[in-house]
Amino acid sequence: MADTSSRTDASTDGDTDPRDLGSERGNLMLPAASDSSDRSKDKLDQKTLRRLAQNREAARKSRLRKKAYVQQLENSRLKLTQLEQELQRA
Repeated sequence: MADTSSRTDASTDGDTDPRDLGSERGNLMLPAASDSSDRSKDKLDQKTLRRLAQNREAARKSRLRKKAYVQQLENSRLKLTQLEQELQRA
């Protein structure tokens, strides 16, 4: 315990080299920067997942619209074929 207090006293002395303080500050900043980068990475991951889910849903809706459109075209074709046959009979 006496060792820890002597280190604390040394760090508060005015005799410490400013370069040492800079490196200590740099070491203290690294975990904070890492945390913020983790948070931003998580945020990007969430955005990416949300975008992928929205894209998947939009693609599903697009396929349904296409299927309905193709079905409508088929129905129109059948009606036109029937009309053509009726006109040929007349």
